[in-house]
Amino acid sequence: MLAAVTVALVAVAPMAAQGVDLNTYYADALGKKKAELKTAMHDIVSKATVLDYGGGNGKTWFGFYNTDRFGSNEVRDRYSNEHHYFSSSNPYSAVSGMNIEHAVANSWWGKTKNQAYKDLHHLMPCESSINSSKSNYGMGKVTAVTTDNGCTRVGKGPGASGYTIDVWEPADKWKGDFARVYFYMVTCYQDLNWEGAQAMKSLTNSDWPTLQPWAYELYLKWAQDDPVDDIERARNEAVYKIQHNRNPFIDVPELAEYIWGSRMDEAFTIDGTTPGPTPGPAPEDSTLLLLQNFKAAGIGDFAAVKGDGTQSSVWQYDAKYGMVANAYSLGKVADDYLISPAIDLTSMQGATLEFRHAAGYHGTADPASMFQVLVSSDYAQTPDEATWMPVEGLQWPTELVTATSKFTRFGPSGRLSLDDFAGEVINIAFRYTATSSKCWAWEVDAVQVFGKALPTGIDDNFMSPVEAEDAVFDMNGRYVGTDVPTKRGVYIVRKGGYTYKRFVK
Repeated sequence: MLAAVTVALVAVAPMAAQGVDLNTYYADALGKKKAELKTAMHDIVSKATVLDYGGGNGKTWFGFYNTDRFGSNEVRDRYSNEHHYFSSSNPYSAVSGMNIEHAVANSWWGKTKNQAYKDLHHLMPCESSINSSKSNYGMGKVTAVTTDNGCTRVGKGPGASGYTIDVWEPADKWKGDFARVYFYMVTCYQDLNWEGAQAMKSLTNSDWPTLQPWAYELYLKWAQDDPVDDIERARNEAVYKIQHNRNPFIDVPELAEYIWGSRMDEAFTIDGTTPGPTPGPAPEDSTLLLLQNFKAAGIGDFAAVKGDGTQSSVWQYDAKYGMVANAYSLGKVADDYLISPAIDLTSMQGATLEFRHAAGYHGTADPASMFQVLVSSDYAQTPDEATWMPVEGLQWPTELVTATSKFTRFGPSGRLSLDDFAGEVINIAFRYTATSSKCWAWEVDAVQVFGKALPTGIDDNFMSPVEAEDAVFDMNGRYVGTDVPTKRGVYIVRKGGYTYKRFVK
């Protein structure tokens, strides 16, 4: 007899900041979601000790000397490829040919010389001419160029609802950096009154989302394409030493996904794992038989196979989404299985299955025509040789990630009954099929199975409702007659002076 399988969560250690415990620093944000999470982060990072604006000791250029100096006293300029240097005799003075540039234009809050005006997290040294060219435009994708210095482009690009707006675009190597700057600014200063035509092309006057959808969708992509590097981390640490606040989107790169992206329905954790595999509590008096959080721990003891048992190239592990099946780049034809390890229900009177999943590109079609959750009690070598029964009642997530996306957000499967398989050893399969006309994606994460154990004995009270010597009861003690039903399940039979358990398959 195969033993029950329990797969434990594997925790991923957070990347610690220098001398800062991120779990402690961001403690008030842990467990929160979406808008509530953004406000919690605002409360944490909005208190800063900013420098006075300008050149000189204790002012902005003193800050830049500590945050943007490298090599032989060179100034790191994220807006141009020109070379400028701090003065060796007067290192905190303004550097000739450069300006103090606000990544988020100060006119967007009326040029008030407030904390945002002096915040080093978005202030950076910038070559003067490109600073003038980028004006007070928002950051976006330039499709019609008016200025290009080989690092920063300025011109026209797409905004909301297909409108073309004035934007500036950083070099690829800085796109993620500036995306995280914008995420920081609209979080730290979400309570500002944003104003002006340029500002309102990118922002909204609301605590959430604050960024227009077109903007946060683009910045999320840039943040993913250009991940956090050591230069960005070092600057965050240097600013923290001066201002005593941090950019959380550098400390925890996945944070933006929790607030605007694919993880908005998940409770925030520093290490990016999902705290608890399903949205609801465990069933009463239940025993955990299987738990696999794919995002945190990978495929584990599951198997990704084709019908003939050979390795599947369709089901793939993704640290961001869990186990993902998508045959689009593999010929668009597939019939592949993600199969659980054996789950022992021989001592169980019932069981439940839950998981989280998302579907992509299925439009108005029925996802059940492509994706199935199946159970087998005779799986041995290959899926094709096994008998599979569909699990009833599966819920499909319908909320889209954004108004223009064809991917749903992760949602719960619902609590699915496995009671019909009580008394057996089973495998669960996530079956993905695709054809040339129907080829979409399925993402699965956080699979768990709970079992409810058989009672250890049958006392007189259990049998008391019926005086007949011969009687049959279900596992809840309800009298079902004198004959064992034909419906599959587990029954308690009292007959001929004996009491025993009977499985109906």
